[in-house]
Amino acid sequence: MRALAELVMRGRTQACGVAFFGFLFPFVSSAVIGLVTLRKGFVEGSLVTLWSLLPVLLSYFFSQSNPFLAVVTGTLVLTSLVVAEVLRKTANWDHTLVSGVVVSAGLSLLAGVLFPIHLGAFVEWVTEFFKIPASGDVLALLSMGVTVNAVCGLLIARWWQSLLFNPNGFQKEFHSTRLDPKIGAGCFMMALLGSFGDHSYLVWFQLASLPLLFCGVGFVHYAVKKLSLGKVWLGLMYISIFLGPMTVVLVGLGMVDSVLDLRTRMAKRS
Repeated sequence: MRALAELVMRGRTQACGVAFFGFLFPFVSSAVIGLVTLRKGFVEGSLVTLWSLLPVLLSYFFSQSNPFLAVVTGTLVLTSLVVAEVLRKTANWDHTLVSGVVVSAGLSLLAGVLFPIHLGAFVEWVTEFFKIPASGDVLALLSMGVTVNAVCGLLIARWWQSLLFNPNGFQKEFHSTRLDPKIGAGCFMMALLGSFGDHSYLVWFQLASLPLLFCGVGFVHYAVKKLSLGKVWLGLMYISIFLGPMTVVLVGLGMVDSVLDLRTRMAKRS
């Protein structure tokens, strides 16, 4: 991975080339956009983003798959640029995580408005495999996927930046990631409200839980290192996330940490 990061930093041509072909692999294009934006600024990041969008456009016009998949990929690329720029400008993961949710939700809704025919065909295709009755639910789920992918790509970009320019900096930053108590409470209340409100809005409200989820994961990484538990616990955490219930635990952990600052309490007891 370090070699790939060095290639991206070698010049604009190399970065654009990796971003173009990174379309074929998870997180690669998002990570390249993130690294270039963090290191060289918004203009250079935008140029790389344009090259990342080129295969998306080709897929939209020439691929046999549903065109709305290309639209969703385009929203991912744009969201990746925005979150990287927010992190570069603010150096604040609170704002970055929340902006990722807001931008992905806004772009997903806009995509539904601009491409209603493609969305309708996509919903029909999805409902053949999953019981998702409304296009709004599909858009919300897509927005959730875009947010997760964009933030994961940014985390990889930050890790690459640390490898090249600030050894061990990423680990310290990720381990200390927690939401401001007011932001954490707001995200938690929105997610909780969706659980008791109209089911048609449930998935949209659950988007607000994503910043807490990422902070919960960051805290677990910190606790495993602090307590010298071994990386097997991290592996079990990630496996359990895909099983479902663990995500609720991590969201709750992120909320508790935002209010009580569990890291400081652990440090005082050690």
